[in-house]
Amino acid sequence: MDNEKKTTIYDIAKEAGVSASQVSRAISGKGYVSEANKAKIYELVEKYNYRPNAVARNLQRGQSNTVGFLIPHIYQEYFPMVYSVFEREMTEKGYVTVVFNGKSTPQDEIRNLHLLEELRVDAVVIIGGSLDYADWNKRTEYVHSIKELSRNIPCILGNERAGTLSCSGVYVNIDKGAEELVRHLAEKGHKTMGVLGGLQSVHPSYRLQESLKKFGKKYGLEFRPEWQVFSSYNSHDGAEAMREMLTRKELPTAICCINDEIAVGAMGVAMDRGMKIPDDIAFTGFDGVDLSREFRPQLTTIQMDFETMGKKLAELTYNSINGNKEITDIAVDPSVIFRQSTECCKKCN
Repeated sequence: MDNEKKTTIYDIAKEAGVSASQVSRAISGKGYVSEANKAKIYELVEKYNYRPNAVARNLQRGQSNTVGFLIPHIYQEYFPMVYSVFEREMTEKGYVTVVFNGKSTPQDEIRNLHLLEELRVDAVVIIGGSLDYADWNKRTEYVHSIKELSRNIPCILGNERAGTLSCSGVYVNIDKGAEELVRHLAEKGHKTMGVLGGLQSVHPSYRLQESLKKFGKKYGLEFRPEWQVFSSYNSHDGAEAMREMLTRKELPTAICCINDEIAVGAMGVAMDRGMKIPDDIAFTGFDGVDLSREFRPQLTTIQMDFETMGKKLAELTYNSINGNKEITDIAVDPSVIFRQSTECCKKCN
């Protein structure tokens, strides 16, 4: 046998004069192999330092001990923070997690879904991306891909609409955080509020925008349509949205931003224009990523419970791999972290 070539189970079987299945049984210790054949197989295994392919071995018994984790991109803190908890939990349970970046394009996401099926992972977790679009059900190829995949492999979604795809899901209780935040602004004396950032085409953003306005009405904070500016989700987009907001004849005393990055970009523009935060105008965020406490003034934000999100996703994943077919929806409550950006409001007095 050529020692430069990687030794396979078939090489061992050929030299030992037995079948590959006998080699497999001898190595695993499961099933009958004569003592004479065992001795020949063990000698060759030692001679060639043969190590069975773990993936092939797992697939033979119907499991790969691998889980796919599909995210839309890696440049915002939210997705890596959820993933890191999930990966830790699954590692402790004996599973390897493989991350797939959908690059925020349906074509890449669909290709990744097909690849995950080809790899025969034990389960797939999907958060963000096309799943979050308001018109996701019109994206027929994407929806079909998830439905087809979930017929053979358990799919767990980070979305409150997971049940419509017959999948279990974990999502954020947006109303809980929005009400606590708006109540805080009312207690600080604010009478007017605006909403900055996010796209109406993205369902979680739309839900948060509407929830903030709903509780603004409940707690007596005036909202005007001109006090809402839509944008994408990074700090540059937040800065551009704030520049547009500053063209309004009047400004609200508090601006609720769709995420922390939007808020930081907006606050930078406000301070560049000579505005004092929170004396002249207050800002709030959503997510509770590290940026919210590192920026100055520190940002009041709706804090996502990344630890619970990751743990619940891992729990549902592990249970589904091990035969639990029940469709489960889990709402994770956020909390509000009160910081410098809403401490006081001189214009409210």
